[in-house]
Amino acid sequence: MFHAAGSRAAEALGEVAAVHAEIGDTTLPAAAWRSRVSGWWREAPHNLRGSVYMIAAFVFLSAMVAAVKALGTRLPLAEVLVIRQVIIALLLAPLFLRGGMAAFRTRHPGLQILRGLFALGAMFAGFTAVLHIPLAEATAISFSQALFVTVAAVIVLKEKVGPRRWLATAIGFVGVLIMVRPGGHGLDAYALLAVLGALFSCGITITVRVLADSERTESIMAYQSLVLFMALSYPAWSAWIWPTPDEWLLLGFIGTVGTVGQWLITRAYQIGDAAALAPLDFVRLLMATAIGYLVFAETLTLSTLIGGTIVVAATLYTVRHNARRVARAGLVAEPAT
Repeated sequence: MFHAAGSRAAEALGEVAAVHAEIGDTTLPAAAWRSRVSGWWREAPHNLRGSVYMIAAFVFLSAMVAAVKALGTRLPLAEVLVIRQVIIALLLAPLFLRGGMAAFRTRHPGLQILRGLFALGAMFAGFTAVLHIPLAEATAISFSQALFVTVAAVIVLKEKVGPRRWLATAIGFVGVLIMVRPGGHGLDAYALLAVLGALFSCGITITVRVLADSERTESIMAYQSLVLFMALSYPAWSAWIWPTPDEWLLLGFIGTVGTVGQWLITRAYQIGDAAALAPLDFVRLLMATAIGYLVFAETLTLSTLIGGTIVVAATLYTVRHNARRVARAGLVAEPAT
């Protein structure tokens, strides 16, 4: 009996070895599986790979925002942001150190500092809003950044905008008004703060477009880190509350996943076409809605649902139209930051 069982086992092992020999791996099935997946990934359409990177980025960034919302009721926001910035700087240190002081060489120091201040305003306004209004509402309002960019690009960069984009922009701002709820009870102050965060983010995008012609990416990132650290250090120290071990873990999580999320977005736009990736931005709103409901027991109001739908639709049209225009011109689209 044992001899027969041993023979059957030997035959089975021989069959497995034969299969492995066909796929070029006679040791581990997992290695063959990884090889096949790797080959499929390399041959996959570039927009599919870009979409995977983009959705992964939304997962990381949505998790980061949720962690900030959870910590924001226990630690001062300035403290959370300055620790986040220190972690990001440590993770990016090899990039900065590789070029030495070259990362801080710039032809436009004033514009670099202005961009850093825009980033500071966007963080404070955006994250403060997240602490006080539902995640879905804050995320929907953040889509208005692209609408502000349309207006600012005409004023600052002298770009031409057609009537359809102006109409989409106007409709988008109607959606914003619906969400901030101007009425007999007054405006929603924290929803307005989210709008202010989107306006500051618009400033980041416009200054990056100006700086991109003459400045290295490392320089832009280095100056933003420097400005944020200098601006946040004193308010963080003044209101410092020593984090518990669990809070340190969350702070490390915020800095790490935020950095990875930004890298994934950059990689997505390097691989995929901006026009193809733009509609995926809607996934970010779905994730924010799901996290808000499951983690923070938040529910969508009618004004958020209606206004958010209008803003997202107008933004997707504007971004997709702009990406197609840039592609027709033979240029590389610059992703919004």
